[in-house]
Amino acid sequence: MQNKDDRSTPIPATTLSAPQVADRMGLTTRQLQDLRLRGIGPPIVQRGLSIHYLPADVQEIERHEAAMLIEQMLASARPLTLLRAMADHAGFKLSPILQQVNVPTESVVPDPISVSTPPVPTEEAPPATDSVSLVAETEPAPATPPALTVITSPTTAWYLVHTKPRQEEIALANLERQGYECYLPQMRIERIRRRKAEVATEPMFPRYLFIRLDSSDQGKSWSPIRSTLGVSQLVHFGARAAKVDDMLVNLLRQRERALPTEAMFHSGDSVVISDGPFAGIEAIYQTVEAERRAFILLEVLSKPVSMHIDAGRLRKAG
Repeated sequence: MQNKDDRSTPIPATTLSAPQVADRMGLTTRQLQDLRLRGIGPPIVQRGLSIHYLPADVQEIERHEAAMLIEQMLASARPLTLLRAMADHAGFKLSPILQQVNVPTESVVPDPISVSTPPVPTEEAPPATDSVSLVAETEPAPATPPALTVITSPTTAWYLVHTKPRQEEIALANLERQGYECYLPQMRIERIRRRKAEVATEPMFPRYLFIRLDSSDQGKSWSPIRSTLGVSQLVHFGARAAKVDDMLVNLLRQRERALPTEAMFHSGDSVVISDGPFAGIEAIYQTVEAERRAFILLEVLSKPVSMHIDAGRLRKAG
């Protein structure tokens, strides 16, 4: 949520209250608050406990939503037909071109804009007589035009959550427990613990995980995210939540599966023995066996000698 809170600058006279903005946008005040928490609503101008909105910020949201709808119309099979249907429904003035556009009665128009045709009353046929029987030849009904559909963009996307230090897995578990779809990229790394070399799993990006959210009104509320145990905040760029491309998340999943374990030492590294009878002696790391025992090469009396040692008893030289 973005606040325009500047105590040295008075609040502009032309501001809107939360009920006014909610009524203008066709929302409840609670829905308006939820949009702010998601980072997709208009920013607030706050001084003390008083919350206001600038008309320009509200108009920016309206222009953005209108542009998205126009893009969907232009991607449809009959953009002008949809525009004519919307203009007729709203009572807008038609341009000379739109005046010539015909709107099929069976057109599918996205809610809440819909075009309905009232039923046409039919006259009852006159009673048949015994003397004369007239059979009227009827013309075949015109073919029903194809239904018009609007291509809608998906409302779900990946976003970025900033966790508290060393609480990535805690945040992941608590978010998933609330029904959120999350992804925490991890990698396997070799480390020394209690003088033993072992493979541990660590986050690929410390203090960050991905969460899939629905930005539509039918989606799960974003409000509980910030108060979830282990979560610091939802990452924002300005007033909007930071959206992550699906291709990037898929690429990270593939890389995570193919990523080898990151070893502490590599062949040719200079290492130092940390304890035992050879403590403090430098050696050259050669390789490691399945039992996590390292094969090193050290120099004794000016002669290279190879030996096996627990990898946990080594550290990098320098």
